[in-house]
Amino acid sequence: MVGTADIPDWCYAETFGHLGKSMYTEAPSSEHLAVFHSKSPIAHISKVKTPILFLLGAKDLRVPICTGLQYARALKEKGTEVKVLVFPEDNHAIDRPQSDFESFLNIGMWFKKHCK
Repeated sequence: MVGTADIPDWCYAETFGHLGKSMYTEAPSSEHLAVFHSKSPIAHISKVKTPILFLLGAKDLRVPICTGLQYARALKEKGTEVKVLVFPEDNHAIDRPQSDFESFLNIGMWFKKHCK
């Protein structure tokens, strides 16, 4: 994410806490990349047991769609139930009226199926 998001400095702050601001660089070292990976959801994928519904905005610069798709593929590969919905005209917020409607409908159906 540090190399694809529009807020790479945030990645440093989340990973390194108050030191992140002073450590930020546009060219992360291999050591920093290793720490980012260790704190990334992809590094902990073996722990995921819950079915996951992804709502992805194709125009999202904050969390580029490729990261959500990569995570979904990895979950599917390990046998976790996954559903991916891509909203082609939305960004991070997924807040267009049609997208809101589709999101709420699919979230409701997902919960109905998985929360018994």
